[in-house]
Amino acid sequence: MTPSNDHDQFQQIVRAQPTLMRILLQLAQLHSDAYVAAGVLRHVIWAHLHGWKYEMNHTKVDVIFYDKNKQARAIEQQFADQLKDYFPDISWDVTNQAFVHEWYRTDQNESSEPLTSIDHALSLWPETVTALALRLKDDELELIAPFGLADLFELKLRWNPNLVSYAVFEQRMLSKQFLQKWPKLSLIEP
Repeated sequence: MTPSNDHDQFQQIVRAQPTLMRILLQLAQLHSDAYVAAGVLRHVIWAHLHGWKYEMNHTKVDVIFYDKNKQARAIEQQFADQLKDYFPDISWDVTNQAFVHEWYRTDQNESSEPLTSIDHALSLWPETVTALALRLKDDELELIAPFGLADLFELKLRWNPNLVSYAVFEQRMLSKQFLQKWPKLSLIEP
């Protein structure tokens, strides 16, 4: 499958998810620079590829944005509360990526360098298939996927060594039970 076909298929699958589209629309109205990211996007695609219906109720949705303004740091919880008002059955995790370096620690207890953008943040996430961010801008879906979409559509779980150790990746695999929940998924060893 060519990258453009992956991108087209991604958009088609997302547009067929009414709750996700409502979330993206509301997000665009609340904070135009915010993205839905990570697991929910991965799961929508994986469920489709497994032939399953994906229900978004009682799930966690990650929302990310990048704003170096110190006052923007304080809006994370306010932003999550606003989203909760619109979608009470969803658990919201809102993170300003500009300040992740202030609290994130590696498994060696080291801090990371300050992130410079959403793209930079995604390039450090633990799995290639998790490094996804999507927003609605001018009625168009805008996707950031620094590793592309091939692993996602080929159901390949691959460690991204740019920040986390393989041990952290393995812990995530076990805690999230990727291989148990998604039987068509294959682990790509480093």
